[in-house]
Amino acid sequence: MLNTNNYFQKSQSIDWELLPEALSKGNKLVEGASQNNWAAYNSNENIKRVVDAYFQKLSDYLDKNPSAPTQKSMPAKVVKAEPKTASPAKPAPAPKKAPEKKAAAEKEEYDSEDVEHIDTDVQFIKRYATMHGKVKSQAQILTLIHSLQKAILERRIKKDSPYAKEIELMQNQLIGCYEKMGDMAEIKIDSKNLKRYLQIAHSQEGMLSVALLKAYVALNGKRDVKDKAERLFNRIKKAVEQGKITKSDKYANKLNEAFGTLKNYIDGNPAMLTINKTQLNGLMGILGEDLFQKKSLNGYDDDNGMIVSSGELLAMDFQTIGLKGKYKELIGDPSVGFTAMVYGLPKSGKSTMCLDFANYLAAHHGKVLFCAVEEGFGYTLKEKIERLKAHHSNLYITDRVPENISDFDFVFIDSVSKAGMDVNDIDQIRKLHPNTSFIFIYHTTKEGKFKGVNEHAHEVDVIVQVDKGKATSTGRFNAGGSMDI
Repeated sequence: MLNTNNYFQKSQSIDWELLPEALSKGNKLVEGASQNNWAAYNSNENIKRVVDAYFQKLSDYLDKNPSAPTQKSMPAKVVKAEPKTASPAKPAPAPKKAPEKKAAAEKEEYDSEDVEHIDTDVQFIKRYATMHGKVKSQAQILTLIHSLQKAILERRIKKDSPYAKEIELMQNQLIGCYEKMGDMAEIKIDSKNLKRYLQIAHSQEGMLSVALLKAYVALNGKRDVKDKAERLFNRIKKAVEQGKITKSDKYANKLNEAFGTLKNYIDGNPAMLTINKTQLNGLMGILGEDLFQKKSLNGYDDDNGMIVSSGELLAMDFQTIGLKGKYKELIGDPSVGFTAMVYGLPKSGKSTMCLDFANYLAAHHGKVLFCAVEEGFGYTLKEKIERLKAHHSNLYITDRVPENISDFDFVFIDSVSKAGMDVNDIDQIRKLHPNTSFIFIYHTTKEGKFKGVNEHAHEVDVIVQVDKGKATSTGRFNAGGSMDI
């Protein structure tokens, strides 16, 4: 039986990409719970419960597939999220329609507060309530549990939340469902709990002015979007005429500025809608950086792409960071916002090289954040910093990947698997911070396989392999560079 003492040793040879999705996602949950000597597992009973359930499921799977853990498990019977729901014999076609009309009527009676940003606990409760009556996979349930636990550990959901009782109940229901279900489960929430969840879900509604400003920012830097700009212009105009947005609105002035910019773009001849930097910075402070992830750079249109002639391309100026010395010999002179993957066996020198590189970048090229998720704040990290003299004023160290990294020019994540990040997480963090360079550090097995997502190798600009104290690179800026560590 797997447990906290033997999990990483016994699971080391498993290729997670070849296991059922629910089991591979469970591994990420365990990696998060095991940080800082299993601190979250030992201090949170709900995390302990779901991790123990995962240990049991993985053990059962490996027992049934001792030599071929690549075979997908067959769907098990469908179970309900709450075992106390009515028996299957009770529902009938006739009475089932009446509650639907009643629910629709109740929805109109909800007292909603207009807010700039919907609270995290309300978002999770709404997400769970919408699952009612739908069939979900084991992996989907585990993903929601993982996201919820992460929000709690990061204190985005706090113990003093007004909905702490509902969050705990929802959490227990999800874990109970995961423990009992097969590959699929129909989520059934009893009527009393569902009513309460829906009341909370509808207690907050996003402000219309914020939604319109969000749509406005999404057009920034895009070419040939006059039709979209005109539709948004008319939406703002209609909202004002109908009294949905008044002068007393907190962001009436910002919306008025957006209205003027849209009108100038519609009436004029520019190919691209451009929001001036001062206005854009003001909106970023209001809306939050997460709303800017779809903002295009250099005129690139996320929907249709940017088409330029070969001559225009040659005339474009692409900024590099101006890298020099041994690291230029290794990877070349990369562009601003480059991405790199560094991989190798444990104890091969990856972290040492990356910490030295981080110190070099801090001394010559900008502000650097080194996320030492693998080692944390401990003796080995301190020893490396002292040995490498990596204590520049521009170099910052953390034991996790913080949500806000907008102040940094370079971010090192050591390691990706320990941080519990997948391809989607990596893609999102890059979109949120297009001018930040990321160096992702991976461990490999003795067979040379990544402990993580192999497909990520196709998404980065630079790949560096570290083996026995030597680093070699391939990539877009320099092919075949090498250096001794």
